[in-house]
Amino acid sequence: MHERRRLLQAPSLTPQPALFLDRDGVLIEDRHHLCDPEQVEICAGALPLLKYASQQGWPIVVITNQSGIARGYFDWDAYERVTDHLLWLLGANAPIAAIYANGHGPDAPSTSWRKPSPVMLLVAAQELNLDLSRSLLIGDRLSDLQAGARAGLSLIMHVLSGLGVEERAAVERWGINSNSIHNKFELTLLNSLLDFPYHHLRRTY
Repeated sequence: MHERRRLLQAPSLTPQPALFLDRDGVLIEDRHHLCDPEQVEICAGALPLLKYASQQGWPIVVITNQSGIARGYFDWDAYERVTDHLLWLLGANAPIAAIYANGHGPDAPSTSWRKPSPVMLLVAAQELNLDLSRSLLIGDRLSDLQAGARAGLSLIMHVLSGLGVEERAAVERWGINSNSIHNKFELTLLNSLLDFPYHHLRRTY
């Protein structure tokens, strides 16, 4: 199996916008094919962001490519141990609704779960009753953002953590070209999660 999901919350009764996060380089520090739970380190700004999003009623969904599995660097058991430790570090104040992962390599077909394919987001929307058009995604790689755009998200954010510095120029070019053609999403550039504009998560009921 090339895909794994961990559903941690029940589906919403009515369609809700979600906060989608890439894992390595956004939620946790990028350790390059991380397989040791002891090396899991939460990125600066992640805990308060997750806590606030949860308080505002936003389901939080992690979507992650794990090509180290396809490359033979580690297996799904190692991935699950890392996931268990991550959830322990986050604790009850920063709950995750679901985690979607794939172990495909770069040669995966466009219909797979591997980002820039939007399939992980589409599956999450179906299983958790999410409104993708009102959802928000944060990533450090262009492929993260492309997945969000292809899934129909309205707000996409790029951070400089992880591989963000290396990818920022490509992200800026892509944002200009994509919006000049489609004009369907807003691209926001952040230095880190510490700069996250919290007003995007404020809910009016």
